[in-house]
Amino acid sequence: MGAPLFGVVSMRRPPRATATCLRRPAGRPRGRRRPFLEPRPAADYVRPRSCSLRRVSHALPPMPRSRTTKPLRPRKPIAKVEKRRGRSRVWVWLKRLVIVGVVLGLLGLGGLAGVFWYYGRDLPDVASLRSYEPPQTTRVLDRHGETIGEIFRERRTVVEMERVPRVLVLCVLAAEDADFYQHEGLDYPGIVRAVLRDLKEGRAAQGASTITQQVVKLLLLSPERTLSRKIRELILARRVEQELTKDEILHLYLNHINFGHGRYGVQEAAQYYFGKDVEELTLAEASLIAGVPQAPARLSPRSHPEAARRRQAFVLRQLEEKRAEYWPDLALEDIEAAREEEVTLIEREGPEPEGAEIMALVRRELRDQVGEEAYRRGGFTVHTTLDLELQEAGREALRDGLEAVDRRQRYRGPLRVPRRPRELEPVEALRSGRVYRAEVTGTDDETGTIHLDVGGHAAVVDLADLTRYNPEGLAASAFAPVGSRARVSILRAGEEGEPAEAKLELGPQGALVVIDPRSRDVLALVGGYEGGPGFDRSRQAVRQPGSTFKPLVYALGVQQRRFTPATLMIDAPAVYDRWRPQNYETWRHEGAVRLREALARSINLVAVRAIEEVGPDRVVELARQLGIATDLDPGLGLALGASGVRPIELTNAYATFAAGGRWAAPRFITRIEGPAGEVELPEREAPRDVLTPEEAYVVTSMLESVASEGGTARRAARLGRPVAGKTGTSNEARDAWFMGYTPNVVAGVWVGFDDRRPIGRRESGGRTALPIWMDVVAAAEEGEPVIEFPRPSGIVTAEIDPASGLLAYEGQEDAIEEVFLEGTVPTETARPPDVADPSTFLMEQFGGAPGTDEDGGDEGAEASP
Repeated sequence: MGAPLFGVVSMRRPPRATATCLRRPAGRPRGRRRPFLEPRPAADYVRPRSCSLRRVSHALPPMPRSRTTKPLRPRKPIAKVEKRRGRSRVWVWLKRLVIVGVVLGLLGLGGLAGVFWYYGRDLPDVASLRSYEPPQTTRVLDRHGETIGEIFRERRTVVEMERVPRVLVLCVLAAEDADFYQHEGLDYPGIVRAVLRDLKEGRAAQGASTITQQVVKLLLLSPERTLSRKIRELILARRVEQELTKDEILHLYLNHINFGHGRYGVQEAAQYYFGKDVEELTLAEASLIAGVPQAPARLSPRSHPEAARRRQAFVLRQLEEKRAEYWPDLALEDIEAAREEEVTLIEREGPEPEGAEIMALVRRELRDQVGEEAYRRGGFTVHTTLDLELQEAGREALRDGLEAVDRRQRYRGPLRVPRRPRELEPVEALRSGRVYRAEVTGTDDETGTIHLDVGGHAAVVDLADLTRYNPEGLAASAFAPVGSRARVSILRAGEEGEPAEAKLELGPQGALVVIDPRSRDVLALVGGYEGGPGFDRSRQAVRQPGSTFKPLVYALGVQQRRFTPATLMIDAPAVYDRWRPQNYETWRHEGAVRLREALARSINLVAVRAIEEVGPDRVVELARQLGIATDLDPGLGLALGASGVRPIELTNAYATFAAGGRWAAPRFITRIEGPAGEVELPEREAPRDVLTPEEAYVVTSMLESVASEGGTARRAARLGRPVAGKTGTSNEARDAWFMGYTPNVVAGVWVGFDDRRPIGRRESGGRTALPIWMDVVAAAEEGEPVIEFPRPSGIVTAEIDPASGLLAYEGQEDAIEEVFLEGTVPTETARPPDVADPSTFLMEQFGGAPGTDEDGGDEGAEASP
C-alpha cells in the first residue's frame, strides 16, 4: 500500500510553530483596543516574507510552488522605513491639531453664540431711539421774552443737526471717536489697543467706547460697570448701527452728553460757557467744550481752566493729525489760529430772577395741562404775563416797606433771650403751617442750621433763609445763642426720629399784586419778603381787608340808585344788637357828611349805615360777581372788612372798577409751546358786566377823593397822575392794605404778621401799605403819559352845596362840582345863608344837630351783629 497523498500523519502533538511573522506586534498588547487617533505600530505596515500555519506538522513536505506564483519583493532597508515613520508621525500630529482646533472653534462659536443669545434677550428696542425725547429744560418767560426761571430734571435743549456747526462736529469726533464714520459701531483695533495698554499698566488706563457705544450706554442701558452690561452694550451698538444712520447717532450724542454744571447737550453748553447759540461757536470755543464730556467734573473750563486748556490742546492736535485722513478741507491755518485764540467765558450766573410765585403757578398749571409724564420730560416754553422788571421793582418795594416797619417798631429780629424764661407749652403734634414758640437748643456752624425744641419736638432751621435779619452772614452759633426763644412756623413735620423742618417767623410779611385792567394780565405777583418757594400770600393768604371793602358797599348803593357821591349820611354813634361799631378815631364824629367825604375819610359808621340800607346779602352777591370767592359773613361788619379775602381777588375787584365795570379773570399764562406744538390752555371764564361804565366811573371818582387833599391816602397825589384807591386797616392793626389804580395799572398791597399779631403802634394802611404801593406804581408808570380816567357819556356834572349835597344856589362861592348818573342829579336847591340856617335844615332832615369833629379814621371790625 502506497504512502498517503500528504504523507503519514503522526499521531503526536506537533511542535509549536515558531514563525515570527505570526507574532502579535509588541506595541499593542492582546485584548486592548487602540485609542482614538493612536498611530498604528510601524511593524503593522511591514509585509512579512513568509508565513506558516500555527499548528502544522513539521513532517509535511514542502508544497510545490505554482508557476503563477510571483516571488515576494525584497524587504526595504531599515533607514527608509524609519524615515517614512517620521513623516507619518508629523502628519498624524498635524491632523490631530487640525481636528482639535476645529472642535475648539466650533465649541467657541457655539459658546459665543450662546452668550450673545443669553444676553441678547429682552434688550431695549433700538427703534425707540427714533422717537428721541430726552428730559429737556422747560423755560418760563415774561411778557417781553426774558427768562424768569427754568424747570428741569436735566438742563437740556435739543437742537437739530443743521444747527450744529461743522467745527464742533469735527472737534467732538477728534476728542471722542475719530473713526466714527469708518467703523460699524465697534472699533476693534481700538479695543485691542485698550486691552494691551490696560494689561501693560495693570489698570483700566484706556477706554475703547465708540460714540455709538456711548449712545447705547446713555440712552438704553444703565451706567453700571459690569461684564454683562458691556456685552449688552456691544450687542446693542451693532443693532443701533443697523437701525440708524451715522448722522442720527451723532445727533443723539451731541444732544445728550454732559458738559458739566448740570448742562446737557451742545446748546446748553454754548449758552452756559459763552452766552451764545451753538451755531455761533468758533473753532477755538468748540475745541474747548468738546473736551469736557470725557470728565465734566475735572475738565470744566469754569472750575478747572488749566485742565480744560490741556484737553483743548489735545483736541486740536487730534484735528491736525487726522486732518489728512478724514477732513482734508480743514485748513491748518484755522487750527493754528484756534490755538492762539484767547477764549473768554461769560460771567457766572447771578441769583435766580424774581418770580418764585409765578413759577409755582406755572408748575401746577403745566402739570394739569400736559400730565405728569410730559411735565417731567419738559421741553416746554411757557409765556407768562409777568413783567420781570416790574416784578423785581415790586419785591424791592415790599422789602423796603417791611424794613421800614421793622425800624419804626424797633423789631430787631426773631430771636429773644428772655430774662425769666418760662417753660414752653407742650405740643401734642406739629402741624405744617402752624406757628409755635420754640427754644434754641444748639447750632451747627458747618451746616448753618439752628436746632430747636418746639413743645417737646425737635426742629431745625436753615440759617440761609435769614438774610433779612442776618445781613452780615453771622455763623449759626453767633446768630442764635442757646436758650434764646423764637416763633417758628413748621414747613414739614419730621418723619420718625427726624427733626421737623421749620422757619423763623421773621416779623411782618406782605403781598403785592399788579394787574393790567384792560387785559387782566398779572404784571407782578409778590408773595412775601423772601421770594422763595413756599406760602404765596398774594394768592393764598386770607386776611381781613378792613376799609378796602367799603367801595363794594358804595358801588352797590350807586347801582341801586340809592346813593350818589352827594348823598348825606350820618356819622354818629350807633349800637346794633350789643355790637357798637366805632371810627378809627373813636372820639370824632362828622354828623351829616356826604358819601364822597365819608369814603375819603374812611368813616366806619357811615359804611355800616350804608350796608344796612343796601342789604348785606346783596353786598355778598356783588362781591361774588366781582370774583371774591372766600367765605363772606353777610352781616353789618362786612362793610368794615370783617370777612377775609385774598389779595389777588380784591385787587381784581378793583380792576373791575378801573375797567368800566367789566369783570374778567386774572391771567397769568398767555401760551405754552411744547415739543409737539402749542398746548391748548383751558378756556378762561367768560367776562361779565357787573357795573355799567357810568356806575364804575362814579365809584372811581369817589375813590379819587381818597388820594386827594383830606383823604387817608393823600400822599398818593405825589405821583402826579390820577389815582383812585382805598386804605384799609383791620382791628388792632393786624392787617394794613392799600388798593388803588391809575388809568393804566391796578395794584394791591397787604402787610401783616402770618400769625395775625398786631403790626405795631400807629401802623395803618396809609402809613404801612401805601408807600409800597406808590413805589411799585411809580415803576409801572415810568415813561407813560399822564392820562385821565375816561368819562362815559352817561355821566353828568352839577354844582352842589358841600354842606347839604343839594344843588348850589345861584352865585354860591363854595359850590363844588359833582358827578352823577343821568337821572340822579338832586332836584332841590340849597338855601342861601340869609334865607335859612343850615342847622335848621339838618334838624328838619335828620332830627339832630351835626357833630363838630373834623376827621375820620380807618378801622375794621372783628365781628358783625
